[in-house]
Amino acid sequence: MQHLESAVAPVAHPSRARPIRLTTAMALCLAGPAASFAGVLTTGLSGTAAAVTFPPGYGVTMAATTAATTLAAVLAALIAWRDALVTIPAALGAWFIVGVSAGIAGIKLGHPGLAHWGIVIITATVTGAVAGMFQAARQRQA
Repeated sequence: MQHLESAVAPVAHPSRARPIRLTTAMALCLAGPAASFAGVLTTGLSGTAAAVTFPPGYGVTMAATTAATTLAAVLAALIAWRDALVTIPAALGAWFIVGVSAGIAGIKLGHPGLAHWGIVIITATVTGAVAGMFQAARQRQA
């Protein structure tokens, strides 16, 4: 029988995997909304703002971008564990600012395509953040 006083405390080693998981989760969250840049979904983003169009339709672009962002956020939560509670809002928050800025610029400049693209990004980031944070919170409780 071992006495409690004689037990050696386990040595805490910093995990080398944590920064890798954090970086991977951040990259996933940053790449999710970038699906809207695909030439199949949106054209004219690199040209003038008036040239922004959605070849498959606005709804298809919004659904595809939202699905890609949500999938990326949930995968980030599965990869980063508790760090996802910081990573997901940080990465998708940056995209949210881009979406709001594009929406405001599109409205002020009178370019509805740019404003609609901003709405696509806002919708995708909010939906992705909610799903990712829900998954991260669920994992944290388990």
